[in-house]
Amino acid sequence: MVNKRPLALVDLDDTLFQTARKMPEGLPRVTATLDIEGQPNGYMSTVQHSLAHWLLSTTDVIPVTARSVEAFSRVQLPFMHGAVCSHGGVILGPDGKLDEEWQARMSDVLADYQARLPGLSEATLAIGKELGISLRGWVVEEEGLRHYVVTKHNESNDEVLQTVLAEVQARGLLEGMHIHGNSNNLAFLPLGLSKEVAVQELLRRDREANGERPVLGFGDSITDLGFMQECDMWATPARSQLAKLIGGKIHD
Repeated sequence: MVNKRPLALVDLDDTLFQTARKMPEGLPRVTATLDIEGQPNGYMSTVQHSLAHWLLSTTDVIPVTARSVEAFSRVQLPFMHGAVCSHGGVILGPDGKLDEEWQARMSDVLADYQARLPGLSEATLAIGKELGISLRGWVVEEEGLRHYVVTKHNESNDEVLQTVLAEVQARGLLEGMHIHGNSNNLAFLPLGLSKEVAVQELLRRDREANGERPVLGFGDSITDLGFMQECDMWATPARSQLAKLIGGKIHD
């Protein structure tokens, strides 16, 4: 049966929810995610909670997230139409199972990066140590396939990651990579791995099955704009990285 219900492609972290440190003290919070020990570590405001449930009740919501499949499984929202995970490296079907066709495509795209990514992660952590910046980092891997490098800091100021990034770039370590940076999150991604490319494939399949239907996009980061521009309309939180960029250009 052809489905004409609107399709909503939604980033998760810092769009539908965030960590406690990013929320004003004293405001009501609704648990949105759990850590690996089952304790709350991400929260929705009452407005985000209302938005999420409005979208879930009126559209087909597909999360488009940097989260690994395991981290996505700890999100406490009832998504029923599949997901894009790992910055586009994984597509999950409505049954939660790995899309094997997309996995095969990503295996080809990422083949030349498999040996390189662990070394890039180690080099980034070593640069942090040289600079006196406490970092933690790892390679995100799904089904035995290495996808990208993520680095976070243990300091009090998110700006330290820009210092680390500048040094990594100065040493020529990011050839053939693109960068996602927002708050305490710095990711180095192989070219060909992106939310945008995965969304293009999802929408191609959806149009084959359903024809044209309204497609809405929601995200907070500058790098979310790629997949959001595949949508008919998009929105961003008022104080997001993307909103600040647009606001700055308007007022220049």
